[in-house]
Amino acid sequence: MAAHQRSPIPHAVLLVVAALGSAPGWAATLSYDEARTALEHASDARKAGEAALGVSTHNARAADSLALPDVSLNAKQVFGIKTATLSTPLGPIHIDDNLGGPRASIDTTWSLYNGGRVRARQLALDAGIRESQSELERIDQKLDADLASVYFGVELAANVERTRRSVMEQTDRQLDRARRFEKAGMIPAVERLNAQVARDEAARQHVSAQRDLEIARMRLQRLLVSDVPVEPTTPLFVITRPIRPLAQWLALAEADNPLLKGLGARRVQAEQGVVAAEANWKPQIYAFGSYAMIRHYQTITEPDWTAGIGVSFTLFSREDRGHQVSAARETLREVDSVRGESLNQVLTEIEAAYRKVEQAREQFGLLESALAATRENLRLRERGFGEGQTTSLDVNEARDALARAETARAQSAYEFVVALSKLLQVSGQTRSLSEFLQQADVRLTP
Repeated sequence: MAAHQRSPIPHAVLLVVAALGSAPGWAATLSYDEARTALEHASDARKAGEAALGVSTHNARAADSLALPDVSLNAKQVFGIKTATLSTPLGPIHIDDNLGGPRASIDTTWSLYNGGRVRARQLALDAGIRESQSELERIDQKLDADLASVYFGVELAANVERTRRSVMEQTDRQLDRARRFEKAGMIPAVERLNAQVARDEAARQHVSAQRDLEIARMRLQRLLVSDVPVEPTTPLFVITRPIRPLAQWLALAEADNPLLKGLGARRVQAEQGVVAAEANWKPQIYAFGSYAMIRHYQTITEPDWTAGIGVSFTLFSREDRGHQVSAARETLREVDSVRGESLNQVLTEIEAAYRKVEQAREQFGLLESALAATRENLRLRERGFGEGQTTSLDVNEARDALARAETARAQSAYEFVVALSKLLQVSGQTRSLSEFLQQADVRLTP
């Protein structure tokens, strides 16, 4: 497929924000689709792939006219003298000709039959275009998968930071309650100390979550080669219903996986390599012609024009043509073997990614019900603490269980997105990630 058409608008937004980057607090807020467009503009790997595609295209177009005749203009200045003596019945005739003078001619050669060598080269170069296109697709698929991992990694870190901030705020309130209850003689000092320890631990974990969020944002900024921080606006998502059947994904991979498509193009090149090698055993038939443009200085034996048909056949070549054919056939066999192995690996990756998507989806569903239970447990523990029926440790354990459940829920959503992105990458469908996002029935906002 041809190189993707890209809209410059989201990237222009980045450039505008970058120009204002000296102002504190500025950040580029980008949806996933906008970030993907910006990445396409910024990626040096994609630029290299586009350049490689351009090289293949120009080489193929240069070979389009190989079946046409060569026409050349030749000009030269000749210096020379021809002397001879001819014996005739009338006596000897002395020849003393000055051959000096300019010569100019238009010459042409037209290959009429070359054993299929020209057509083989044209077909191989056209296949080279398809291979370069497949490589560019592979780069795009990898960029999309990398972006999904990094972009939604920021969302995961933001969710964890929110959870840890909420826990710290709750432990602050719990500590204040413990201090009031201790002062009123309702609880012993050890309960207030337990609340203090829990608050300090929550603060430590919140600081760690903040640093993780900063690192995730930095990775996204570096990936997009942006001069300003980038703030995602597309949340983590989960599709709770089953996605397409595995058989459909396997069929898509066989048809659209960029690696397999590239190997298919390489096979065409290998096939044409065999044709070109076998052509070395065949004769070449060509037409030729020459027309003299300067005749004043010609000798009597130099023609005004010539034309004809010629045949050329190599009787002995310095390179063993038999081994050349064998090498070309081995290249074809190598490509077939590599494609067979690659197909097996691709199908294995499809099955693994599909099962990881299903696993993350199922785990998310289980955590949804667990989350409701941990919230209710925390509510009851906090009420019991106020009534003197539970301890600070009970409240802390319930709060930690809720935080773990919320973090695991966000982690499951992230694993779902990453596994889905991997599944789309291997099947050659990463461009449809946004379509799945639209189908999502759960979205996690920080």
